[in-house]
Amino acid sequence: MTPIAHETLIGLLRAAAMDEHAAIIQYLRHAYMMGESSLSCEIEAVARDEMRHFWILSRWIVKLGGEPLTDRGFTDFSGATPPEWMARNVEAEDRAIAMYRDILGRTDDADVRADIAYILADEERHRQQFVKFGAEVRAEMTAAAGEPTEAAPEAALAAVDKEALEWGVQHEYAALLQYLMHSFLLHTQPDGEISDRLELEAVNEMQHLGWLGEKLAGHGLELPWTPHTVEVPSDTEAMLQADVNLEQSTSARYGQFLTQMADPALKSVVEDVRGQELYHESLFNRLLKRVAQQPASGAPSSSPRTWTIGSLKQKEVK
Repeated sequence: MTPIAHETLIGLLRAAAMDEHAAIIQYLRHAYMMGESSLSCEIEAVARDEMRHFWILSRWIVKLGGEPLTDRGFTDFSGATPPEWMARNVEAEDRAIAMYRDILGRTDDADVRADIAYILADEERHRQQFVKFGAEVRAEMTAAAGEPTEAAPEAALAAVDKEALEWGVQHEYAALLQYLMHSFLLHTQPDGEISDRLELEAVNEMQHLGWLGEKLAGHGLELPWTPHTVEVPSDTEAMLQADVNLEQSTSARYGQFLTQMADPALKSVVEDVRGQELYHESLFNRLLKRVAQQPASGAPSSSPRTWTIGSLKQKEVK
């Protein structure tokens, strides 16, 4: 095997991370659209596997001297029925399997190869799962053909309730990405607890995304898969301050929605999310205070970088 250039390997891993990001969103969308069921839970579990892959790849990118990214690869939202969705997921897994086999054939780094082989095994298992899921939903639809359906559609959402859920999905998506990016960039720092806690809070934001997304999908509404802005400053203190600011603005906005929302059940969900966001704010403030008391390791960046999904361009914050 002829070793590939260092920059080439980083590029391959960045492309793979983008596709893992896309898989997370595609699979979560399908899970939410299927409503509460054992199958939707299994699909969400696959999405969590893809999030772990995204985490592994992004940490390698940083370790090798590259920058992690929040850009998303190709997501296939086509199809109107569960069997069609499962077919799209099989196709996504086929692309992933081919990609990881290609990486294994092009790098001789033993540690990278070990992690890629681990991810590849997951993707091969996922493909088998989606083939099985597709067969199951086709059988269920065939058995149900011709049977009368008595389930009444859910009542239409009040405009403010719809706005609250859509805003929440966009926020939780952005928070998930922001905390993951900060975790990736800080995992080599001496104080590893900060990176670990950011990773945990990102998982919590993914849970919030599910709570809100399932409510939207339950009313037959498409989720807004465009997150709010993600801030990625260049030093630890600035990152934590950005996280505090995000949580402060989030709890305030959820609080405003709660004074206007009409559906008591939806209000309860938003109240639960807001309560956890207040905890996140408290946690980030504690971590920020600890970092501020440590000896300075360098001048803070005066111009934090921001990314939006679908673009690699960096913008200076005015």
